[in-house]
Amino acid sequence: MRHRKVSRRFSRSSSHRVAMMRNLAISLIEHEIIKTTAEKGKDLRRFIEPLITRAKADTLHNRREVISSLNSKSATSKLFSDLGPRFKETKGGYLRVMKAGFREGDRADMCYVELTIREVEQKSDDDSLNDMQLSQDTRESAPQKLDTVNTKTKEPATTKAPAKKAATKEPATTKEPATTKAPAKKAATKEPATTKEPATTKAPAKKAKKEKPKENWWSRFFK
Repeated sequence: MRHRKVSRRFSRSSSHRVAMMRNLAISLIEHEIIKTTAEKGKDLRRFIEPLITRAKADTLHNRREVISSLNSKSATSKLFSDLGPRFKETKGGYLRVMKAGFREGDRADMCYVELTIREVEQKSDDDSLNDMQLSQDTRESAPQKLDTVNTKTKEPATTKAPAKKAATKEPATTKEPATTKAPAKKAATKEPATTKEPATTKAPAKKAKKEKPKENWWSRFFK
């Protein structure tokens, strides 16, 4: 019985499961958001959150432990240089798992796994601060522009009456009546019918020759 066995096997061997979690963790560190099945996303959280905790303290021992788990130098360097200082003040809960519907084909439950503090969100906050400062500057300069607009008076636009010429139409010309043509029929003269020649009489058929009786092969000996 599988009592108190929380781990998920995913119908894979232990080495295959470790390689799968390692690939998902590297993709998440590089892109900061990935889409996978809900079961894999929940299991990925248990795999990668201890590594982010180790990345907060940049020591030789922690680097060796992380690189032995990830087996990727680029992902390890980003983890210690970027993600570790980013989550320096947070205590756990580095990932967010959000449902993303069902996959076509096998209807597997899908989800998005992303970091709770992403680089995109930090850039958007800086952009929003810049937009707020620009909006305040435009509000201060707006009353001055309104005063200058009110001082200027616009002249009324003159309306032009369209001059239309009365076009005189010429009377329509009357058409002459069409001349009726009488059909000219020629009297067809019939030629006299030609007399047919009398049919030639057929000669009487010749009488059929009497065929001689066939002789048998033995009759030649009895003549």
